Amino acid sequence: MSRAAPLACAITLGACLLFQIQFLLARQILPWFGGSPAVWSTSLVVFQVLLLAGYAWAHGLARLPSKRWQAGLQAALVIAGLGVVAWHTIMWPSPVMPGANWKPVADQSPIASIAVLLVATIGVPFLTLASTSPLLQRWHAAGVFTRRADTSTVGRTGSPYRWYAASNAGSLVGLLSYPLVVEPNLDLLRQGRWWSLGYVAFAAAMLACAWMAGTDPGTGHRAAGTGTRPDTGDGTVRTGEQSGTGSAADARGGAAAMALAAVLAAVPAALLQATTTLLTQDIAAVPFLWMLPLAVYLLTFIVAFERPAVCPRAPLAIALAIGGLLSIWRGPAGVALVLALATMAVAGLALHGELARRAPPADRLTRYYLAVAAGGAGGSALVAFGAPLTFARVIEYPVTLVAALVTLALVVWSDRHTSSHPQKQRLLAQGLMLAALVLTAATDIESRLVAMQTTHASRSFFGTVRVRDLRTADGAHIRHLIHGTTLHGMQILDDNRRLEPTAYFRPTSGIGRAMAALRARREPLRVVVVGLGIGTLAAYGREGDRLTFIEIDPQVAALSAGPSPAFTFLRQGPATTDIVVGDGRLVLEQQPPLHADLLVVDAFSSDAVPVHLITVEALGQYERHLRDARGLIAIHVSNRYLDLVDVAVATAHAHGLTAVHIEDAATTLTSRASDWVLLARDPASVTPFGAVASSNAHPWTDTWSAPWQARKR
Repeated sequence: MSRAAPLACAITLGACLLFQIQFLLARQILPWFGGSPAVWSTSLVVFQVLLLAGYAWAHGLARLPSKRWQAGLQAALVIAGLGVVAWHTIMWPSPVMPGANWKPVADQSPIASIAVLLVATIGVPFLTLASTSPLLQRWHAAGVFTRRADTSTVGRTGSPYRWYAASNAGSLVGLLSYPLVVEPNLDLLRQGRWWSLGYVAFAAAMLACAWMAGTDPGTGHRAAGTGTRPDTGDGTVRTGEQSGTGSAADARGGAAAMALAAVLAAVPAALLQATTTLLTQDIAAVPFLWMLPLAVYLLTFIVAFERPAVCPRAPLAIALAIGGLLSIWRGPAGVALVLALATMAVAGLALHGELARRAPPADRLTRYYLAVAAGGAGGSALVAFGAPLTFARVIEYPVTLVAALVTLALVVWSDRHTSSHPQKQRLLAQGLMLAALVLTAATDIESRLVAMQTTHASRSFFGTVRVRDLRTADGAHIRHLIHGTTLHGMQILDDNRRLEPTAYFRPTSGIGRAMAALRARREPLRVVVVGLGIGTLAAYGREGDRLTFIEIDPQVAALSAGPSPAFTFLRQGPATTDIVVGDGRLVLEQQPPLHADLLVVDAFSSDAVPVHLITVEALGQYERHLRDARGLIAIHVSNRYLDLVDVAVATAHAHGLTAVHIEDAATTLTSRASDWVLLARDPASVTPFGAVASSNAHPWTDTWSAPWQARKR
């Protein structure tokens, strides 16, 4: 067997597993934190910090003078990871799936809870996987995987940075295969088991590599000069760099160069977070939409380090400026999302190309990767945690685009003295700065225009909330609640119309018809609502009725509570109302049966219904809280991108419930088109609303769902 075979297996399989486990765990804990898009952004930061820790471990090992010590310590880490997986296999439902006792409680910080949960679940195995690529590349540069008879050819066998591209290729396979192959075909329990078997195979390959390193008689610096890339990507070749000696190589391995590497890694990572937020806030927080920007990001890494010559500075800089300016345009959402991904690709190629061209000699490889990982974690954390504290709206996408333009402009400007075309370099830098200024001005103007109509704006872990007042053409004064970019309710502020049901809840909607039918059946009514919005359903309440709203976001609850609420449906409605703050599923699991006549699911994260609220297990919880078999469950499934009607119907049938779909079109300025699915154990409770719905979709469960298959065609 070739000595390079364990190297290739450990690097590619390790990278694949590294990304598979990120999706698997984030998918597992997503329902525990309300299905918020921030679950992925927080998880991504935690994983990048763990990646940084893995790179730091590899850098520390590489500084040891004895490869035997390096190999021994790495082998010990691999075995510790195997021990953690084995222990979890015994104690948990699956080797990487925490038990229900790990679910968060109401007063815990979501960010801290996610961090503790992820580190406790996969910290040691993840650290092992993260340290693999830089350490093995260092051993490769030292000739560990070349037979002693062939050590004279080490310098000709290719750059160790090629294995970085191989690592990224393995990562790309891992992230593409999860939403497209793994998630649709395996539930979470089986995913965890298969991942663990993959980890055992990786551990075997890594231990073989460690054995070869520990028994290698070389000094560890046999090919310290390999791994540089003299091709600058603009057709010129720098001299004095190929050997890894001289002032040029020293400069590329110094502290200033490492700081620049961190910045060049931080900006694309920040843009990755911003683009992911842009996608998930309007569609759904699901692995497929986590994968798209991450795949683009990784592809730029692969191309930059494998073929830096195809990352020409000037064309990419011009394309980035154009993409940044086009982002100002507010066209169709689908086009805007494609444009965002394309712009991120251009920014990644440009900045990662600069990063690859500045790669130091192989003897400084682990320090270089440490700087790259630090930059990636810092840039990602800055957007994930800093943006919610700084901005009341989601404007980090244009902000990170400006950062990309400015960073590239400064790099181009700083290189003008060493370029054969200084005038062109200067003009290019000036053009990038001009594009950054225009984009900054446009973003500021848009923010000011939005602020003119905004009476309240806030942001939390669960998203952005904005209250907007406006006048309609017929003179009505209307107040809107905007979550992300989606309308979550409207109230007419004219005194004689304040209790008029509007938007998705008007009398002709599915929920409006359900409330009318229940009024004729029983009095008083007990109604439980998962998702508050602005409390419009309180408009249907009567004296003696009781409505309980369960709302996960405290900032939304505050808008309908207190002595001077922004929305007054709860305060002015005749029914008794109360608000319980918490995730709907978790609250209902902890409550005794509430004996409701109607349970309404109207929970949205921007435009998306959290997946865990429309699963078979969720319906079981809802039915447990109904008064009897005649009780109704109403699920609001309106969505611009996903067809959730079939999913809700199929899931209802799997639970033995009869379903009717009610579609309502928008006909007035105060109405919005809506899709509601009404469910009941007793068919007679829903058949008066229309024909019984059928579906060929596969029912969703807590361990299996496929939002990609529910996309609208």
